[in-house]
Formats: sequence, C-alpha cells, structure tokens
Amino acid sequence: MKFLAIGILIFLPGVIHAQVITHDDFKSVIPYLQNEDFKSAFEKTNQLLSSTRNDSSDIRGIVTYMNIFSAAGMVTANQMTYDDFTKNANRHVGQWIVMPAHPCIDSTALGYNSLKFVMHNGILKGMTTTANKSKTTILCFEYFVYKEPIHPSRYIGKNVRCGGILESIEVNPNKSTIWVSRIYIRDAFARVVTP
Repeated sequence: MKFLAIGILIFLPGVIHAQVITHDDFKSVIPYLQNEDFKSAFEKTNQLLSSTRNDSSDIRGIVTYMNIFSAAGMVTANQMTYDDFTKNANRHVGQWIVMPAHPCIDSTALGYNSLKFVMHNGILKGMTTTANKSKTTILCFEYFVYKEPIHPSRYIGKNVRCGGILESIEVNPNKSTIWVSRIYIRDAFARVVTP
C-alpha cells in the first residue's frame, strides 16, 4: 500500500499538468475582454495556463496571447506596473502564441485591430496594431516573421489569424500608456478564418 501511495504522489503532478484548455475554457475569458475587465481576464488566463503546462494546442496559444494582452490592458488601467508586465510576458517567450483573427487590410491603409503585410529590411512581415475599444491606447504592436512565403493578395479583405513562436517582447521605454508593448513572433503562420 505504501508503494501505491508513493507511486501516486510521484506521477500525480504529471497527470495534473497533462490537461488541456478546452474551447469552453477559452470562451469563458472572452466576456472579460469584451468588457475590458483586464484584471479578471488576466486572473482567469493565469489559472488556465498554470493548470495546463504540457498543452501545445492553438487554444492554449490563444489563451497565452489573452494573458499578455490583458496584462497590457492592466498597465493602461494602472493595475499592473511595467516591471510586472515584463516579468509576466517574458515567461511566455519561446512558447506557441496565437492571436485573434483580424481583418487583413492593404499595407497603405491605416487601421487598428487589423493585419497588414509590410516589407521591412527586405523581408515581408505581418503587423497588427491592437488597441483598446476607444482606440486611445495601443496595447500591442505585433510583428510576424513567417515560416513559409506569404502572398498578401490571398489575405486582403479576409479575416486572418496569425501565430507562431513568441521570440521577444519589448515595452514602451517611456512607460507611458500611449502604447504598451511590441511583440515579435517567429516561425509564424497566417490562416484565413471563416465566420
């Protein structure tokens, strides 16, 4: 009996972390973000992420993004310091991250919460500027370096979801709330999302 109890204690932590984030778990965070209740969204995403360390699904990647996004929102509401934001965001570096779908616009157009493709140093990259509802604060500039060649004409006018490996995060050096962070993603993908 002692050996059974010891075996359970040894293997139980691995079993607990083998859980995955469900679609319902993911959906439970959305109302917080829609209401810009960034603190509740952050707390819920932290809870989900801490219980699913071995999950490499797109849903976990989305929840990871929600965690970073909600933390940036907390910075703008003076509910989190820049130092705490940096510490939280950096724990996700090297992990799979998936952004919400955004309308893809022409590179010459201006727009918040939309994706566009731009040439930078001879490389075609994706860029998204995500803002709060009132568009007074940019929470994240997101930059994507794609794993495979991208043909922008296939995406313009469509809703596109991007993701990949979170390479690094940079914060506003002035620590103002005009913009909070720049997120750099490598080995990225772009997928058309149908409603």
